[in-house]
Amino acid sequence: MKRHRLAPTAAHRFSILVVLVAAVAGAGWAGGAQETRIERTPAQEILVTPEWLTENRDSVTILDTRGSLQAFSDGHIPGAVFVAREVTWDTVDGVAGNLPAPAIVAADFEDAGVRHDRPVVVYDGGNGLWASRVFWALEYLGHTRVHLLDGGLAAWAAAGHAVTTEVTVPDRGDFAAKVRPSLIATADEVLAGIESEEFAVLDARSPGEFSGADVRAARGGHIPGSANVDWVNNLGDGTSFLPTSALAGVYDEVIAGRDGPKVTLCQTGVRGAHTYVALRLLGYEDVRVYDGSWEEWGNRDDLPVASGS
Repeated sequence: MKRHRLAPTAAHRFSILVVLVAAVAGAGWAGGAQETRIERTPAQEILVTPEWLTENRDSVTILDTRGSLQAFSDGHIPGAVFVAREVTWDTVDGVAGNLPAPAIVAADFEDAGVRHDRPVVVYDGGNGLWASRVFWALEYLGHTRVHLLDGGLAAWAAAGHAVTTEVTVPDRGDFAAKVRPSLIATADEVLAGIESEEFAVLDARSPGEFSGADVRAARGGHIPGSANVDWVNNLGDGTSFLPTSALAGVYDEVIAGRDGPKVTLCQTGVRGAHTYVALRLLGYEDVRVYDGSWEEWGNRDDLPVASGS
């Protein structure tokens, strides 16, 4: 059944304020030391197979992130709980596709049964886009054991595993937001960082969007100094991530010599989250999603824009 987000109480609003103040206080990059080595899923354990999930299904929380309640109702992995796209992707302060306030997102995850002491497996239809968005959101909010089903429901079905239409009503979880500011970037941080030779900005949009030929905001083009690596290059067969050796070939040359933060973006932070996962798979520690992405940057006339390839 569809979950409806409730209006926050006064105590809830206060908790949101506390979390946001903590996030702002810890955010920023000035070329110095950052909280980059944090407790989270080791790179080699992020992706799981249908066989792994079958063996561990009773000890993990499974989140269906396809975003379509109808698709979920038509069939999903047994025991999975539906997570609406609005949980991690909504309009915030006029910018579409941003993460809502951390305390609200954490409460929605609690509704889905998420606990800090229980691993989470996220999946989508197959290409990992929305699963990556939820993966990043969970890590940003402090979960330490998040996995992604490589190939999503398509891989599950191809392996011969059954789907169900039975809806699982989870016990309420225990997931207070423990925000990790080092996993998100703001426009001001990106603007300050692009002058540094250590800072890497990776744009996951299509070449047309990057060059400015395909305009999806008030202005077309890209952030000066950024590199265009279309998110589809992360996939081998259209659904599963490339093996790490091949994935390294996609990114290592682009990132070579840049030892500072790796910031990913797209139009609204979904494709950018896919690149976040790709870089996590390669073992990079200081990776951040610029959540405002081009939806913010391209619509602000006070930020610099470059065009061409």
